[in-house]
Amino acid sequence: MKLFYNFLSKIYTIILVIIFIQVNDAQTRYRDIIFPSCTITKDIQFGSSLSIYGTIDTLFLDLYEPTNDTLQLRPLVIGIHGGSLISGSKSEMDPLCTDLAERGYVAATITYRVGIESPKGVKTILEALLRGVQDAKAAVRFFRSKSTEYGIDTSQIYLEGSSAGSMIAVHYAYWNENEIPSDIDQAKWGNLEGTSGNPGFSTNIKGIINYCGAIVNPSWINTGEVPVGNFHGLLDTIVPPDSGISNDFNIKLFGGVAISRIATQLGIYNQGAFFPLMGHGGNVDSLRIFSSNFFYTLMVLSSSTPQDFTSMKLSAKSIRVFRYDTYSFVTSALDKFGNRIILPQSMIQYSCDSKLGSIKSSGVFTPADIPDSGYVYAKFNNTTDSCFIKTYDLKYFIIKPKHVVTDTLRTIDLNIDTYDADSVKQNLAITKFNLVSTVPSVGTIDSLGTFRGKMNGTTDIIATCSGYSDTCIINVESASGMVSFDALESLNGWSFTGENLDSLSVTLVTDQKSAGNASFKIDYKFTYNSQTPTYMVYLNKDLLIYGIPDSIFLDVKSDGRKHKLFYRFSDVNSEIFRASGKKYLNDSSAFDNIYAPMASGLVPLTGNTELNYPLTLKRIEIQLAGNNVQGETTLGTIYVDNLRLKYPGSVSALKDISLSPDQFRLEQNYPNPFNPSTIIEYSIAHSSNVVIKVYDILGKEVKTVLNEFKQTGTYEVEFNSKNLSSGIYFYQIRSNGQVLTKKMVLLR
Repeated sequence: MKLFYNFLSKIYTIILVIIFIQVNDAQTRYRDIIFPSCTITKDIQFGSSLSIYGTIDTLFLDLYEPTNDTLQLRPLVIGIHGGSLISGSKSEMDPLCTDLAERGYVAATITYRVGIESPKGVKTILEALLRGVQDAKAAVRFFRSKSTEYGIDTSQIYLEGSSAGSMIAVHYAYWNENEIPSDIDQAKWGNLEGTSGNPGFSTNIKGIINYCGAIVNPSWINTGEVPVGNFHGLLDTIVPPDSGISNDFNIKLFGGVAISRIATQLGIYNQGAFFPLMGHGGNVDSLRIFSSNFFYTLMVLSSSTPQDFTSMKLSAKSIRVFRYDTYSFVTSALDKFGNRIILPQSMIQYSCDSKLGSIKSSGVFTPADIPDSGYVYAKFNNTTDSCFIKTYDLKYFIIKPKHVVTDTLRTIDLNIDTYDADSVKQNLAITKFNLVSTVPSVGTIDSLGTFRGKMNGTTDIIATCSGYSDTCIINVESASGMVSFDALESLNGWSFTGENLDSLSVTLVTDQKSAGNASFKIDYKFTYNSQTPTYMVYLNKDLLIYGIPDSIFLDVKSDGRKHKLFYRFSDVNSEIFRASGKKYLNDSSAFDNIYAPMASGLVPLTGNTELNYPLTLKRIEIQLAGNNVQGETTLGTIYVDNLRLKYPGSVSALKDISLSPDQFRLEQNYPNPFNPSTIIEYSIAHSSNVVIKVYDILGKEVKTVLNEFKQTGTYEVEFNSKNLSSGIYFYQIRSNGQVLTKKMVLLR
């Protein structure tokens, strides 16, 4: 994985996590709850539009007003529910709307057209967002047309979304007509305004709250656009808080952290609250406080002059800033009601000594090249506040991995761990380093840390920065076709162990062989005990693997039982992986060539899931099959021969190997029946999120086996039946809107 600038590790440098301080004891409308209840009017029709199903969807809203409110004009907040753009209910926003109404706002929660056309991708997701934006604009036009009836201040209209609803709010705020991609079917769906009701009324808004939402293209955010409050969990995988592939939409999105960063850089007023232990959603009580304070601040700023504010102060009095970092200052002041609010940066004049660094009008401080210390000053209403800053440099860094193997087909992404003067790990962008391949004829390295092999050989990669350097070694090892790995012509170097066996004997014989002059004869014996149902034979030997094979083969002649074959490998970091043979070892008439995929079939057993070559084969594993009768003794013989590797570039003689799938497939699990675990193999033709679930015979879900984004390819995943009883089960795969289901049998 490339080491980009990890914005999350330096939250304080750009994210404005606001702590609101209540100075006076009096309650302030819009900021505090001042009404004991609200009046709700359900299902008011505000528009209608064409759905993806060719029908006309009628759009409804629920209205929330402070009970017995005598104020004639109130600000309006429109809530937009979540549901992945394909489902959800306006009632989701009921707690938020109730809270806002009790603070004195008029609030509404709306329906919008849900559904994403197939195939699901950037185009169809943007079209779903377009429909959502149109429906939200229809709601804004509706309220402007009914402003007198509902007592709405049309100069103070805001949006707040949740998840997919926040994506609608964000695109409402920042997506302009000239930014709509050309492949969007506007002939069918229309422009951003849509055609649903009350034409001629403005759809301008004053600000938005983004709760776990995102934008598809961050370049759509431009200077002078509406303020945004971002509220996001840093553990969110559904909608990434910064940038990344969404596990829900399967496209790259830019979440609240990224939006706050961009808004700050562009001088757009923003506030943010980001939670290290929060995932997708949560902290709803904090959200209500954050939302009311954000909207209150925008209203105060729109109706006040600088002279209305007192007691200005910076967010920090003393900080330390890493040489390659930035820090965004927040300046607050008391409003005329005694509430502390965040001032827009346009009101503040920032300055600092050039030897210390530079500070933009947006309050973003950047250290100078040489670490130093000094003050940043903020001036407002003839009042000055300051912050003492000490900048510091890196101490050392480590390029990783230190030794790795690749081929001419596979790229390697290098990482660099950086440590500052306090030996604290910093996440410095790899683009800050100068990267050089000492033997460019063997391979090249780009500025993002991606190495590409060109020919077999060895090269060093040297990284330098700020007078420091570190080196890693990369071996390029390419082969093609079927290559002998160990002919199994000698027992030298091999050791043989078993698990839960009565006896085990491995000898070299010449009367049975598939190639060469000999093979290994495995004689085994075990007594079945239901408390220890697994019986294993291990053929142990450390064999270093050259290059990057796509599969491993072994010839096996069995005693007819349905034994299973596995391989155990370790990578350069001593992480353990396993590959599984794709057939039972049940051919007693002749040697059968059993293959196990490696390029896409290695399953991590320890550590993390990152695989770094070279690999070492640690052992061959055979899981023995018996009759599973308590106390029954099983004995038999298995012959193994001709261990070999297959490398890319060759045409396999096995027709069922497909390393580049061209269709969506779900294979029969192996073994079947099984106990306690089985392997499920699948192929996807397009990169997408893949979900594999297991159901019992009544259709009740018993386990989610997989829920991950996968690139195009063939994969396998292990299903363990722990805590399940014998019986028939169904396993189902969902990917890119497609579904496949197969049956399997668990026998205890």
